[in-house]
Amino acid sequence: MIKIHPELAKNPGILVAAVLGLTIGMLSGLFYSMGTLIPVWEAEFGWSRGDMSLSLTFVTLALFLFGTTAGHLGDKFGAATVGGLSLAIYGGLLILLAAFMTELWQLWLGYVVLAVVGAGSTAIVLIRPIAAVFDARRGLAMGITMTGAGIAGFWVPQFVAFMIEFDGWRSAMMALGAMAIIVAPIVWFGFREQKGKAAAKIVEETGPEFSEAIRSQTFWILSLMAIAMSLGVGGLVVHFVPMFTDLGADSVRAAQIASILGLSSVVGRIAVGMLLDRMSAPLVALGTLALAAFGVMLLYAFDLQFAPLAVALVGLAAGAEVDLIAYLCSRQFGTRAYGKIYGWQYSVFVMGYGFSPFLVGLARDHFGNYNFALLASAGAVAIAGLVAPLLRSRPEFEASEMGGGTLSEA
Repeated sequence: MIKIHPELAKNPGILVAAVLGLTIGMLSGLFYSMGTLIPVWEAEFGWSRGDMSLSLTFVTLALFLFGTTAGHLGDKFGAATVGGLSLAIYGGLLILLAAFMTELWQLWLGYVVLAVVGAGSTAIVLIRPIAAVFDARRGLAMGITMTGAGIAGFWVPQFVAFMIEFDGWRSAMMALGAMAIIVAPIVWFGFREQKGKAAAKIVEETGPEFSEAIRSQTFWILSLMAIAMSLGVGGLVVHFVPMFTDLGADSVRAAQIASILGLSSVVGRIAVGMLLDRMSAPLVALGTLALAAFGVMLLYAFDLQFAPLAVALVGLAAGAEVDLIAYLCSRQFGTRAYGKIYGWQYSVFVMGYGFSPFLVGLARDHFGNYNFALLASAGAVAIAGLVAPLLRSRPEFEASEMGGGTLSEA
């Protein structure tokens, strides 16, 4: 008989709300639909693929600039209010953009606006209730929550493709917007359930304010980890298929190998989440990133020979990266200013993810192959892993019974 931990058994509504919010939220909708929409827009408007892809770079820049603000709003007004409103407004504006977009500048501007209003529908805000409610099984709960984004990578492209065939790309985008509006009250009610618990939270809010956290060494170590991980993995995820075709695989085989990433990322989220509840978080991060770096070097040294294994190892990190940053933020800084602190770290991570595909493509165009990009990616992942042990296994804040907290530097 499977025994479910009391924390998980008592809070199913919060988990469901977070998973649904992440799977239909702004980042999932815009990023995972782009690959399917690009050929259609190219045929209808004649826009270049580079120009269309630039819209996602603008999304990451907007999220970098406004992510911390979204986290602060989540801390101040609660994830239920901010997450629910963000989903509803994002969904409504996505419907309007789909109805009226005819020019490239409208795509760029529209995606920037969607990124700003939709920042509250990302993990920056939606992961906060998990950190506030779960303690003993926080890692597993975060892993389960983050599978929402992984699931989106499976269903969003297929759903958009189906809708395009059925009634065109405008209807596809409108349908995504309508789903966000429908999920908004589910997120609101699911997170409001948290306030019905004893003392509103299971885990007492502790830790420093953002102004104090930003002066600590730990804060910037986490930022270095975030940018190094995203630069090392993000570009490879996008370029796996063309990389494998360059190495001699046909398009079907290349897609099959690359698809291993989706399964391994889900496994990585759950497995790493379980390990975080049982082992030192910095050591879990080191081990996960070491496996990813090894996988990248397998591609560099052996081309397609061990490509499925290499993709699986990279997928473990691709699935666990955001979970690691979210968990480490909660353990190192507590939950008092969690939204704002994690908002910064997540924004840094997303910025790296936005620029990495461009940099990998630039290296491929310059050198004629992906060898330099693979070495650089392995180096970036290795840096992220090597700095992880610099973090303390135990929190760096000391909280009084009244909830105050101060950072203590080594």
